[in-house]
Amino acid sequence: MRVQIKPVTRIEGHMAITIDVEENRVKNLQINILEPPRLFEKFMENKPAEEAVRLAERICGICYVAHGLASVKAVEDAWDVKPPEAAIKLRKLLHAGGYIHSHTLHLALLALPDMLCPGEGVIGIAEKYPQLFKKAIVIRKYGQEITEIVGGRPIHPSTIVPGGMSKPLPREDRETLMKKGEVVLKNAMELVDTIFDIYEKNKLLSTYPEDLTYYMGLVSHGLHETYDGELHIMSPKGDVIASFKGLDYLKYIAEDSVRYSFVKHPYLRVNGEKYRVGTLARTNVAEKFGTPIADNYLAMLRKMVGKPFHNVGAYNLARAVEIIASIEKALNILEDEEILSKNIRTHVKPKAGIGVGIVEAPRGVLIHHYEIDDKGLLRKVNLIVATQQNIPPLERELIRVASDLLSKGEKLTTIEQRLEMVVRAYDPCISCATHLVKLRIVS
Repeated sequence: MRVQIKPVTRIEGHMAITIDVEENRVKNLQINILEPPRLFEKFMENKPAEEAVRLAERICGICYVAHGLASVKAVEDAWDVKPPEAAIKLRKLLHAGGYIHSHTLHLALLALPDMLCPGEGVIGIAEKYPQLFKKAIVIRKYGQEITEIVGGRPIHPSTIVPGGMSKPLPREDRETLMKKGEVVLKNAMELVDTIFDIYEKNKLLSTYPEDLTYYMGLVSHGLHETYDGELHIMSPKGDVIASFKGLDYLKYIAEDSVRYSFVKHPYLRVNGEKYRVGTLARTNVAEKFGTPIADNYLAMLRKMVGKPFHNVGAYNLARAVEIIASIEKALNILEDEEILSKNIRTHVKPKAGIGVGIVEAPRGVLIHHYEIDDKGLLRKVNLIVATQQNIPPLERELIRVASDLLSKGEKLTTIEQRLEMVVRAYDPCISCATHLVKLRIVS
């Protein structure tokens, strides 16, 4: 018997799950990406490297800040450019805005319906929990306001340029963001308290699978990091087995393709193992956030699940803590007088080179790898996106959940609902993950 969940709902993009069941057991399970190939890696070729940022931001309508930052860092790496410190701080502020917007969108509108009103979706949350819904809208709006003020517009920012930023931050805008940020932080704490309370009262972690995988995430001097730092690979036991930066990623990450999907399947070169990225990985590899309120919530989280923790449902809890950390980090940056500096751009000169830009997108490690010729044109582009790194372990986890529920004689509707919950915990971004595997031109 073949069962297909098509489409998986309340995620970004189009995905299906195909399950072949034989004698009440899972014979095969596939995650089918229904999104057509995006072709970005191909049509970015032969374009001026200065335009890479604008093109990369269009990969996604949610992860645009992360793609823009990874792209500009790759170009700057190839051209040996170091932006002024004020520009880096503005980029980090912009990145925090992207996190606030993305994480709140997912938790409040995509994941909470699974916790509070299964089967009713966003409308159920808005009708049954209007105050909670309104708080989420306020928090998400704040993330968009940061993006608009610092990035020039709320979607696909225009101020990220090789060498720094193109627009300084006016003092009055800074004051506006600081005042709103204090209010938003209080709303966010209430939202996060609600999510932790729901998880504990309903024992939600028990409805998700445990998966002892390897993890990968950015770390800077032991602290949670999203813009810079080193990538750490952690074993299921919590041991850091490798640390690296930039082009060294090629020594540790390999990519494979499968016949049934346009999503490439990465794995670790050192042992052939699959690994996970995103909120769960970041919270495992870092010792702490370095901001007081988020660190208090992190202690609560680790008291619930330990360290390292492997439960898929903890992705949502870690995501909630990251909302707090992102607001705290944004407020810390806004208090820094240096962000008002007019010295926010270094002169750049195109040249031949190879550059790698790595940031943590809200969904996990994002790598842009460019080869640029002596005319300043992109000759080769490779992207490793967060969601594609999570797809292989996600398939394994779905098989476990489906097999367990089938053995217990659960109804098909229950199995489908639980599988979608597992998928949504990752907050997958299918538009980002869908890549061209092979292009053949026939004349």
